This record gives sequence, structure tokens and C-alpha cells, in this order.
Amino acid sequence: MASITIDGYKTECNCAHCGRPLKLGVVTAERGTIGADCMVKLVAKNKARFSGNGKPSAEGVKQLAIIATKGIDYASRMYGYSARHFVFEAA
Repeated sequence: MASITIDGYKTECNCAHCGRPLKLGVVTAERGTIGADCMVKLVAKNKARFSGNGKPSAEGVKQLAIIATKGIDYASRMYGYSARHFVFEAA
């Protein structure tokens, strides 16, 4: 299955998915730099992982991008996140 991995963030860029200008773009290995809203559109529903509609929120994706930039050691120490928290199944 295809996946989307959050690697970090980039400021003042354009979305590789829809082309609009972004203040904060989510850097992914598979899709380039995309907006958080587009990232949510590209992620498959997973009711076991996310409550509500089964997808992460755009704000949650932005926060994960900021945390990913600081490194997996920081994410583990401060939030208890592992590398799997930054990988999403593509729709």
C-alpha cells in the first residue's frame, strides 16, 4: 500500500498538490511539499487511529510536521511518538 510520510515543514512555499501559496507546508518524501488541508484529503480514513471522520485534522498535521522537523528523538522524548506516528496510508 502507498503511504505518505511527514518529514518536516517548510515556510513560505507553494503546495505541490494544488499550487496555492502556503505559510507552512508539510514536507513529505512521496508528494513533496503540500498543504495540511491537501494532506488530509490524500490520507485514507482510519477510524481506529483517528476519531470523528477517521482522518487527522489539518492543525494536527501541521503540529506533526513541526515535531518531525525537530527529530524522532525529540518526538519520542517529549510526546512519546515513534516513527509510525508520522506515516499515513494514502487514499
